[in-house]
Amino acid sequence: MSKLWPVALLLLLPLLSGCFGPRGVPILMDQLVALRSQLEELDRADRGEIDRRLTSLQQQVGQAAESKDRGEREEAQRKQLLIGYCWERRGDFADAERSYAKASGGPYGSLALSRTAQVAGYRQEQALADTQNLDLDSSQRAEAAEIAKIQQRTVTRALEAAANYPMGAKVVLREPPVASLPLTSWQTVDLRHEAYRRLDVYYRSKASYQAFAFLVRLSGGSREEPGRPKKSYPYVVAILLLAVLAKLVTHPLTAVQFRSMRAMQAVQPELKKLQEKYKDDKQQLARAQMELFREHKVSPFSSCLPMLIQFPILIWVYYAIRYYVFQFEGVRFVYIQSLANPDVVAVGGMALPGPLLLLYGVSMYFSQKMLSQPGATPEQQQQQRLLSYFMPIFLLFVLMGLPAAFILYWFLQNILMTGHQYLMMRPQRLAAAAASASRQARAASPPPEVIQKLSQGTGRPKKKRKRK
Repeated sequence: MSKLWPVALLLLLPLLSGCFGPRGVPILMDQLVALRSQLEELDRADRGEIDRRLTSLQQQVGQAAESKDRGEREEAQRKQLLIGYCWERRGDFADAERSYAKASGGPYGSLALSRTAQVAGYRQEQALADTQNLDLDSSQRAEAAEIAKIQQRTVTRALEAAANYPMGAKVVLREPPVASLPLTSWQTVDLRHEAYRRLDVYYRSKASYQAFAFLVRLSGGSREEPGRPKKSYPYVVAILLLAVLAKLVTHPLTAVQFRSMRAMQAVQPELKKLQEKYKDDKQQLARAQMELFREHKVSPFSSCLPMLIQFPILIWVYYAIRYYVFQFEGVRFVYIQSLANPDVVAVGGMALPGPLLLLYGVSMYFSQKMLSQPGATPEQQQQQRLLSYFMPIFLLFVLMGLPAAFILYWFLQNILMTGHQYLMMRPQRLAAAAASASRQARAASPPPEVIQKLSQGTGRPKKKRKRK
């Protein structure tokens, strides 16, 4: 059962939004400049030219759909993006969103997601304005409110997907946001920062966001003033407080889990005997094992339920930090310049885990070693050794895309959990050490006859003289 925690963690990670989100390659700067020129050209075109370009682009995309050439398919993605912009110029925003959705999975996905967020945000503002329009009847205002909710979900999904792109990914933003309005300017911005900034507005109403903001204020944080550097210690202390609170909440469950693990370790010698005795009869072995568990009142699955109950707490903490991530911009910790960014180090053009992430991997390794149970067979022992090395390394690369704030929390939480494990397992280790010392002492003690002879002295016995 001790190996279930890391395995279950791997099964849980895909459920955490953003861990395995789209991590496409961002648009190259020269491609972005060329694409911006094409968008500006469409801004200057009249309605007739837009219709002709739209028809031509749709035909070209339809022909490229049957091609197996990778270059042609990538070119079709660029044209699909331009189709969406043509729909924007016409004011057909629903068609524009559908076109951008088709382009979001290709090489121009970062810009497609950005355009989707801008169009959906504009539609949401229009719908919210309609909810306050007294010239509309109640049913029309209710319909506008529903549209606003749908568009907010669209904006949030697009921005969350955009936030998963690597640091340094650039996109262009339009002002005003939609192409049906006369162009004022185009701006080149950092995609990840812009996504976090806009998501922060949507997340402020979340209970987990407000809870973490309370911890920051409790730690000495205050509203930052423009032009003044952000204080880092309140955010770091808030993460520490969150780790301590989470550990206190999960303490009873962890205690139950450890007691169950100790009980399972206590019956390991008997299990090994049964496995040797019934090694050729699997059914009889299963019956004997269940009888042994009933006799000692041990359940092999009793440690699973407390572990599963802790998952909602882990998910809540993950979202608390994820929702608050924009506020970590500029928050420093030791060598990390911003806790909102992943803890990665660029080496030879490759992104590798940073020191904090490596420390978490080391703590994960020792935590697994402390909880591991001795294998019944050499094959099981070999599997446990491989798992103890593979799991931390695999987690390092899985967690590389998460903000350093979450890695810091998880590292602190793992330190607290390992310390708790050590204290819970200490009586068992002391008992095992005492038993081992007793066995060694008995083995090293000389027999009573030897002790008696030694007590009489160690000199050579005198030889008897023969009588003549």
